[in-house]
Amino acid sequence: MQRMLVTATVIALVLVSLGIGAIAAHWPFWHRAWQWQTAAGGWPAQLAGPTFVLPPSASPWPLQLTVDARLAPRAGESATQLLLVGDAKGWVAGWSAPAVDVQALVDGRGLSIALLAPLFGALQQHTGRSVLDQPLRGLLDELHADLRGDITPRQLLQEMSGLAAGRFTPLNPFSRRAQLSSGPNFDRAALRTPLAWPPGSHFEPAPANAQLLSLVAGRLGGDGYASTLQRLLWSRIAAHEAVGLLDHRRGSIAAHCCLAASPMDWLRLGLLVASDGVIGTQRLLPQGYVAQMTLASPVHPGYGLGYGLIDVQGTTILVAETPGRRLSISPRSGRAVLWIGEGAAPRWQDELLLPGAFGPAESGSADNGKGG
Repeated sequence: MQRMLVTATVIALVLVSLGIGAIAAHWPFWHRAWQWQTAAGGWPAQLAGPTFVLPPSASPWPLQLTVDARLAPRAGESATQLLLVGDAKGWVAGWSAPAVDVQALVDGRGLSIALLAPLFGALQQHTGRSVLDQPLRGLLDELHADLRGDITPRQLLQEMSGLAAGRFTPLNPFSRRAQLSSGPNFDRAALRTPLAWPPGSHFEPAPANAQLLSLVAGRLGGDGYASTLQRLLWSRIAAHEAVGLLDHRRGSIAAHCCLAASPMDWLRLGLLVASDGVIGTQRLLPQGYVAQMTLASPVHPGYGLGYGLIDVQGTTILVAETPGRRLSISPRSGRAVLWIGEGAAPRWQDELLLPGAFGPAESGSADNGKGG
């Protein structure tokens, strides 16, 4: 009896030690998982753990912000913290709550996905070839002999890869969604995500789509996702650094969420798309690439290449939207609108994107002009 008690005690101590070791080895995962859990379905204010920095451009896209009170929340709207509208010519009008700094870093939450379609366009412009319709088996060695190798980057961008989205249970270390949201290895979690439907047959947003796209972009760029994103996109447009989330030190980057950037730089991303990929005299995206982004997916008429699609009075609007964040873009008018707040964005702001609806002549009556 005594021997059994000793054996049971030793086994219990070993299990406890292994548990403590597992927690210690992947402390960022457990810390982030707890933050997601306590956020009660919302977004944590700031996720813990190692980060990476995207340096800004030495000569950023110049934008001049003019405060315009007519962009203030309308009666009954209390969720808006900031609203910016601008065009590729460089004028920007905006309104922000007193505590909001348009040049401070703001967690873009799910807006991080909005970087991926422009980045693949920048890769095409840089290399002279498109891989959007090339099966992943030829782009990722890990999927060479896998059914998931039939998936293409276009299907990943159109959220029709067929990969399982999974249920988000933050404190379950075996949950794929938890692994993709908290670590400890984002790329490995994406590569282990199984198919739930045949590729190209079903629309289902899944974090693994963005993570696999970042892995492909990093391999094509030759120096990893962060360096490729910084070199081909961020260093060409941004006035401020951006900070993103790593699963562990010198590890993989969270591609589907949590990049913190200034509101003006999020707007610059929208204006890059609105201008058909041209900044001044530089073309960063191939001619006609943005037109591809506005084409509806074969299985979902409301989704294009990396962005949602809506119609506003006959004008196609590209939309990247996540709780508390909304970037909307009109390639037709060359304008973009960024909204930051809580909950859902008011829909009247989409009319700001229509030709002739709002412009520098009107915003010029405002005061406190400043750059960003």
